[in-house]
Amino acid sequence: MQNNRSPMALRELTFGCLHLDLVKRRATLSGSPLSLKPQEFELLAFLAKNADHVVNREMITQALRGTSYDGVDRSIDLRISYLRKKFQDNITDPYRIKTIRSKGYIFISTSWNTQQTP
Repeated sequence: MQNNRSPMALRELTFGCLHLDLVKRRATLSGSPLSLKPQEFELLAFLAKNADHVVNREMITQALRGTSYDGVDRSIDLRISYLRKKFQDNITDPYRIKTIRSKGYIFISTSWNTQQTP
């Protein structure tokens, strides 16, 4: 993983074949641009900034919407599934963005070292 943690804050994140430009709000996988909706990019960026740490729905909702998680909204789960499809992550046993039962999600930083493209 290669992060630019300069005093100007994070501008780019790179994990193997995944590159995120946080300023231009663009993502590429193995050099190919990914077509992400704004909410998908924000979720991916949040997960990547917290790589290898479990983040729960409350944390995600607070960071992306500035509100508390109501315990009912499943839009985060839906966005995670869209991201997995775009990365061709294994639907039954995902390895890039994993679900940690009763805890949340974890972005696996080393899973991007393979050169798989959607």
